[in-house]
Amino acid sequence: MNKDLPQPVKNLRRIWEKKKVEMRFTQVEVAKELGWSQGAISHYLNNITELRAQAIIKLANFLDVDPREIDPDIEQNLPSIVKQTVSYNASDMTKRINELLQTRSEESSIIVKMSADDYPYLFANAIGNWDCYARLVSVSQMKKPRAFAVRLKSKKHLKFYPPNDLPDSSKIHTMWSVVAFYYS
Repeated sequence: MNKDLPQPVKNLRRIWEKKKVEMRFTQVEVAKELGWSQGAISHYLNNITELRAQAIIKLANFLDVDPREIDPDIEQNLPSIVKQTVSYNASDMTKRINELLQTRSEESSIIVKMSADDYPYLFANAIGNWDCYARLVSVSQMKKPRAFAVRLKSKKHLKFYPPNDLPDSSKIHTMWSVVAFYYS
């Protein structure tokens, strides 16, 4: 019966089983996190409900995989490549900058530019003269990122933290989830 499943469902099931062990979650926990019922999760995994682009993207974000790993043909349903404004320089988050970066469109995200002087660990393995950017979204849009960007109270610059090493919340001015780092 498994061989009759559409390829995206097969891929989702394979990724789900792997990530379930790594991330230690249940269908109930994922459903709560995504605002779905446990039955909806089961229906997607068992091909009872058609796995459409919006569900694929939401599941991919939770599972921390590219949506194309679930459905290689989803590209046409993903936002297109656009030129997007870089909003801030990470060394001074109080001043907006006007710079364009070609990237995949994601509404409600901001892009910040980073310098090798401020973030040498991000440039440690870079060859040549690269610019580095970070795409950030509100924490409510991505609750389990691999890193957070934090602007502390009375500070201008961003600092990046792993989820298990965040500063005390009383010291935080603003916090974002890091979607990705880009080099250009």
